[in-house]
Amino acid sequence: MVYEIDIEKVFIINLVLNVFILILTAKTLKLSAARLRILAGGAFGALGYCLILLLPVTYQAKIFIGLIPVSILMAKLTFMSKGLKNVLRQTGFLFVYAFLIGGIMIFLMQKMGIFSLYAEKAWLILILGYTVFAAVDYFLKKYQRHKENVFVKVSIPCGNVKIDVTALVDTGNGLVEPISKKPVAILEQTAWEPLKPLMKPEKTKAIPYHNLGNANGMLTGYEIGEIYIEENGQRGKYENVIVAVGPGKMSGRNEYQMILNPQMLIK
Repeated sequence: MVYEIDIEKVFIINLVLNVFILILTAKTLKLSAARLRILAGGAFGALGYCLILLLPVTYQAKIFIGLIPVSILMAKLTFMSKGLKNVLRQTGFLFVYAFLIGGIMIFLMQKMGIFSLYAEKAWLILILGYTVFAAVDYFLKKYQRHKENVFVKVSIPCGNVKIDVTALVDTGNGLVEPISKKPVAILEQTAWEPLKPLMKPEKTKAIPYHNLGNANGMLTGYEIGEIYIEENGQRGKYENVIVAVGPGKMSGRNEYQMILNPQMLIK
């Protein structure tokens, strides 16, 4: 039995899918790689795969004597990492994402009737591949954001009032009070209301800030005598903390009501 292989189509499909799995691997392992290196790595892997198909051996033999070495070299060429351990780790993630994307694509092909009519069309395979890649990329970003977010419990006592909120320790929050240079926490308006009547005017601070939506904004802050932060079961006391009142909600889903500058947790 003789099979005809459209080597050009095989190369293009593998090039695009290789680029997808290289991007996902880079994001997972937080590796830096220029777009041209990713494209070059993908092209190298696609070319290697096409050459492997021409070998007069069984498919299992092609994997061990061809596909694995090509994948290792593709990872090395793309990420330029030093050390065999790092390269093998990257190659492992390449295989994980290759099997994941490939498995999902095969499943969808079997379940979607359109592929019975256009199963040989490269453009349809590429569209499906991109759709699966985009979905995996979305869930990867969501997982990484959840993993990187650190939430702590914060208690703010003031007179006979005490409020308890959940705070996000935001590594991107570098807000400081301009005179003392103390780090500033931001508390949403609704959570602040019970404390507002107890604030003394002499403790009021004007805190300039800027962001993409407001280049020259100003927050009203107050110096709080003490707050308590609970993290990993440990409760710490922090004195003379500056808390700014932020407009609107801190979190759309109300996951947290306060944003902490990470410098506040360094004693």
